[in-house]
Amino acid sequence: MSLASQTVSLGTRRHLVLAMAAVCCALMPAAAPAQPSGKPAGTIVTSNMNDNTASVIDAASGRVLATLPTGTGPHEVAISHDGRWAAVSNYGSRQAPGNSITIIDVARHTVARTLDLGEHRRPHGMAFLPGDSLLAVTSEVSQAILIVNARNGAIVRVRPTGGRLTHMLAVSADGQRMVTANIGSGTISVLRPLGAESATTIGVAAAPEGIAIAPDGHTAWAGSDRDSVVVVVDLDRAQPIDTLRGFGLPYRLAVTPDGRKTVITDPVRAEVRIVDAATRRALATLHIASDSLVSTAEIPGSPSPEGVTISRDSRWAFVTLQGENRVITIDLEAARIVSSAPTGTWSDGVGFSIVTSATGE
Repeated sequence: MSLASQTVSLGTRRHLVLAMAAVCCALMPAAAPAQPSGKPAGTIVTSNMNDNTASVIDAASGRVLATLPTGTGPHEVAISHDGRWAAVSNYGSRQAPGNSITIIDVARHTVARTLDLGEHRRPHGMAFLPGDSLLAVTSEVSQAILIVNARNGAIVRVRPTGGRLTHMLAVSADGQRMVTANIGSGTISVLRPLGAESATTIGVAAAPEGIAIAPDGHTAWAGSDRDSVVVVVDLDRAQPIDTLRGFGLPYRLAVTPDGRKTVITDPVRAEVRIVDAATRRALATLHIASDSLVSTAEIPGSPSPEGVTISRDSRWAFVTLQGENRVITIDLEAARIVSSAPTGTWSDGVGFSIVTSATGE
């Protein structure tokens, strides 16, 4: 894509902005916060669905450090809190459901191990729980969340969601509250990862797929594929409190770690919307130019912004462009795209680690 041709809508004004070029920098074998120079320091990991690979990318320079093999149909990426590990869910193909998770050593950019989930097929959304020894992952076929030992693959607990086609999940910062989007039943589920009580289900809208939770665990945001709305839910009262409209397909959502903003990707409208999490009013809408599309673009004519993740300091958003085989970095303070990097074919899920390369490459 041509970064110079992106359009940013702020309120009613539209501005043409020039993107900043990413400058290559040396990699340090240590974890580090965002650099004061205005570039994120760390590593981006994307899942490439058509290639059955994951791309490991230096966030500051946009250089691809490694392209690693995964299982069939890798969909989502989760990063451990310490940044050391990336988990990739292998959803499988249409003919053969997947049942594994690839664990990547981020600093060494190598595959560390593969976790076999046995009878639990179609793994999708994931999140590491605090402490990083346990990984929560949805299983669409089992209609449950699996709590998996991230070191040896042992399934510690199976938590039924009470919903059909449980797809994405999100976990509060303290790990005590978890939410899932249940596409087939028009609900979200709320439960404790290690609790014994049944999940609470809340009706939201038709075919909710993307979901995010506020760091404090009090609100959730669910995107409806069919109704093209985002429903905000008060989790303490177990009821919707607001509906955001004007989307084509609110595909993925993420709340910044400081709880101030929600980022929503929309592949149909080729937009990324940044919303004030408190007032739920749009702060900015970034329109992604459609000038470098590939033949595998899922939505004709759109760069298809899809997966999204946020840096720990709440400054940067990383969004995959499925229709361009790229990942972009967005400065959330300035509301502009500052760089992009190549991925494999049909990039979907994305994660960001504060860890940089241990190899010095």
